[in-house]
Amino acid sequence: MLSRVAQDDRNAFGQLYSHYYALVQKYISLFEPSRASLGELTQDVFVRIWEKRALLQNVDSFRNYVFLVTRNLVLNYIKALKIRRKLSELGSAGEAEVGEDTETIVQFRQYYQLFLEAVVEMPAGMRNVLKMNVEQGLSLDEIAGKMAISKAGVKKQLLKAKAFVRQYLRDHGELSLLLFVFLSLFEP
Repeated sequence: MLSRVAQDDRNAFGQLYSHYYALVQKYISLFEPSRASLGELTQDVFVRIWEKRALLQNVDSFRNYVFLVTRNLVLNYIKALKIRRKLSELGSAGEAEVGEDTETIVQFRQYYQLFLEAVVEMPAGMRNVLKMNVEQGLSLDEIAGKMAISKAGVKKQLLKAKAFVRQYLRDHGELSLLLFVFLSLFEP
């Protein structure tokens, strides 16, 4: 059946989908118990498998393969969600309730602005890789596929982008404990 899917047989893929759908959802719920993203992540798993269907000819155990794809997508989703949440908190720090430390809020907003400036200043390749990883939550493999470069090339660009942001923040930000907290968002 895997070789049929690898050769674009949508009916064979539909059978795999029907057979493994509930199992994938159960596995996702082990990592991400929130029901809000369950359906979307399950669909993403099968979209990913369909996009990489040519690789299925080399797969010995589809069950192991589907679990590996699921685990990687969920872990990337959780990581991206944490980064987006932190960046969102930093971006909206000015809307905090009265009574919070105004100086801290102002500093966070400044660092967030510096982050945005750093993204604009970095070379286009690094910027694209960083945005796909942070904003869209794409894995290294997915970015490599979209940009038609190797996974190692994507990883190298992502590390360079994060280093660029850290250096930009160090060069343009006022040295403080808060700066180190903000910089920790971009540690490799």
